[in-house]
Amino acid sequence: MPPSNPPRRRTQAERRERSLGAILDVATEILAREGYANFSSSRVAAQAGLSRGALEHYFPRRLELVAATCQHAMDQAVDETRRFAAGPERQEDPVSTFLAASEQFFFNPAYAAQIEILIASRADPDLAQVVFPIISDARRKLDEIWTQILTESGHSREAARRFVELSLHLMRGMFMVDTWLPYDMDRQRVIEDWRRIAPAALAAALTG
Repeated sequence: MPPSNPPRRRTQAERRERSLGAILDVATEILAREGYANFSSSRVAAQAGLSRGALEHYFPRRLELVAATCQHAMDQAVDETRRFAAGPERQEDPVSTFLAASEQFFFNPAYAAQIEILIASRADPDLAQVVFPIISDARRKLDEIWTQILTESGHSREAARRFVELSLHLMRGMFMVDTWLPYDMDRQRVIEDWRRIAPAALAAALTG
């Protein structure tokens, strides 16, 4: 029996990328769970199993860590959306696929972390200058993916664009209610109601 090939050793670049991903996953979780006010490099280092010095080797300043966390979360969102968009459900029911992907995006710790960063940016111009372009660029990519898919399914581009915009505003509102407001909400029912009226919403977007 021929000897099995030994597993390939990761390159230094691969090990670095893996370490960075683990750090940024922890940072995202802390932001989502504990908020920006409780976010610190030392807290991230401790929960990632690193020394403060080891973390600062990657991110010397807190601002750099926050910016990288934001970029990491948005890159993951774009990659996940592309996987949704490439799946077979896209052809069968693009509206339902879009709504399912959007729900996953907005009710995910990465989005909660993003909101914590954006709220903090109101009082921190340096932070705003760094993270606003990251979030805006990712949002343009995400919107374009779904606008293109709905256009390819037979809707006009303008109708698809406006339906995507309306749907995302709905998701943002539900996130606010679900996270901070003292109201009861059946999220699945709201999404299902919106899915059922999607044809009328798309038609209204076309003629409005």
